[in-house]
Amino acid sequence: MTSDEMTSGIDTIHQSYLADRRIRRIWKFVILLMTLTFGVWTVDVLNIPIERVLRMFGPLATMVTERLMPPDLYYVMEPLILASILETIEMSVLGVVGGLLIAMPMAWLGAWNVTPNRNFIYPMARAVIVVARAVPTLMWAILLVAIFGFGPFAGTLALLKSTIGFAGKLMAEQVEAIDMERVDAVRATGANEIQVFFYGILPQVKPAWVGISIYSWDSGFRGSTILGFVGAGGMGLYLRAQISVMEYHTAMGLITAVIGLVILSEALSHYLRHKLY
Repeated sequence: MTSDEMTSGIDTIHQSYLADRRIRRIWKFVILLMTLTFGVWTVDVLNIPIERVLRMFGPLATMVTERLMPPDLYYVMEPLILASILETIEMSVLGVVGGLLIAMPMAWLGAWNVTPNRNFIYPMARAVIVVARAVPTLMWAILLVAIFGFGPFAGTLALLKSTIGFAGKLMAEQVEAIDMERVDAVRATGANEIQVFFYGILPQVKPAWVGISIYSWDSGFRGSTILGFVGAGGMGLYLRAQISVMEYHTAMGLITAVIGLVILSEALSHYLRHKLY
């Protein structure tokens, strides 16, 4: 091949590269333009009053300073409220731990690369995860309250189902990303499926599963604080009662307690992540 032919070939490749870049830029611009157009159209269709949004900060500041502040923390210290806070924590721990105990085997059985049976077990495990994820926690709580009545039992079950959907999906994705050579090496020794899971799969996903478990509890605790709004136990019931009678100072006291508990849960999650990794 002569130098002229080589130069011509390089120029052709360079021109093709530049053409591809222009096409990608045009597509990015078109997608951005379509997204902005859809956003503007959505604001118009939903009749969102932009001018009211821009004027809301003054009334919001007045609401916070005059009607919400200062929070009534004495109300939070009442024995009945403290018992509801403890009930909220218990619901979150029991619901999330129970959900994780179910989510872990579902993640193993619902991972395409390691499931013992792709024709029956895999779709069944995935169906459990999808159904648990498809319905929001609050809707699960409403349904379960209708079935089992008011109280923390319905809230605990709602958190359990929510954890199965959330943790199960993330854990299954971690299993599908593992190194299959290690799994095949364990299988080559004649190990059964349970042994393959404990010696070939679990060691690879353990750090990620620990992180997912910690975050599941953190998310479950925050979710448990509002389940009382629909009668599923916990402090949310008292928060709803105070808001309904416009006792905003006591409601803000409960909200402050929730914020404090969430901060503590964040600190505990941070400690556990560094301790267990």
